[in-house]
Amino acid sequence: MTAIPVTQNEPKADAALRRDAVPGRERRVRRVVLWVLVLNLVVAAIKAVYGAASGSLAVATDAVHSLLDAAGNIVALIALRIAAQPPDRGHPYGHRKFEIVAAAAVGVLIAAGVLHFGWEAGQALFSARESTPPTLWGMGIIFGTFLINIAVAILERRRGRQLKSSFLIADAAHTASDVAVTAAVLVSMLLFRLGLSWADPVAALVVLAVIARVAWQILAGNVAVLVDAAAIDPDRVVAIAMLTPGVNGCHRVRSRGTELAAQVDLHILLANDISLRDAHAIAHKVEAALKAEIPAVVDVTIHMEPEEDGYENL
Repeated sequence: MTAIPVTQNEPKADAALRRDAVPGRERRVRRVVLWVLVLNLVVAAIKAVYGAASGSLAVATDAVHSLLDAAGNIVALIALRIAAQPPDRGHPYGHRKFEIVAAAAVGVLIAAGVLHFGWEAGQALFSARESTPPTLWGMGIIFGTFLINIAVAILERRRGRQLKSSFLIADAAHTASDVAVTAAVLVSMLLFRLGLSWADPVAALVVLAVIARVAWQILAGNVAVLVDAAAIDPDRVVAIAMLTPGVNGCHRVRSRGTELAAQVDLHILLANDISLRDAHAIAHKVEAALKAEIPAVVDVTIHMEPEEDGYENL
């Protein structure tokens, strides 16, 4: 294996590069969220006006749901700005987990929506409440918000993948759940016009199962980061370290962080009589190799042990 040259300034330069692996990433993520916020406010206003004019409980409730989405976007803008701050004395590992917190908050909002819609659907299904059948004009308005939600979900998911943003991907799933809710409202409105007044609560209960699944996926993925689940396969780290000349063993590999910014620490075993200077140089080569082979790695901590002592600690 060809040795990778390491200069004294390389770790800082490499870390700076990976903090902005996608140029202007944080700014672009916030711009997408701002556009989503505007569209959510437009959708909420349309639903609220029609809900008030028609007396439709389903549409009015959906308007409140859209307002909650907008509130979530505002919280996200604040959290994402904090997440973009560089490491400081109080947060030496940076602020990226604030974005993960925002993504997990989206899952909580969806879960809250599940409880809310479940309660509303149950009340409507088992009560004798009478409602006025929706008009074609009203159905056209709701269909328009349906198309807007589809466009927002596609935009967020595409940009989330491009920018590798946990929040945008999570919020795209949230918006997709909104699409399902609005689709259920449209179907129930159509069936209601055909005389099936129970269609609204039944459709809502069916959609709740889909929304609950989305909430679980978002929460499970982001909570794993918050509780420091392994971010990198330890066997891969060992394999890369062992290819570095001078490394006679590797163990106690740990990792945490996100798919864009992971921290790794490991122990390497070196010859018993090696000098401190040579040991330090080998450690730098291992660090450079890990960052070259695994772009997500932004920080590496290496503990060096004499070979004979290291095997005793395995």
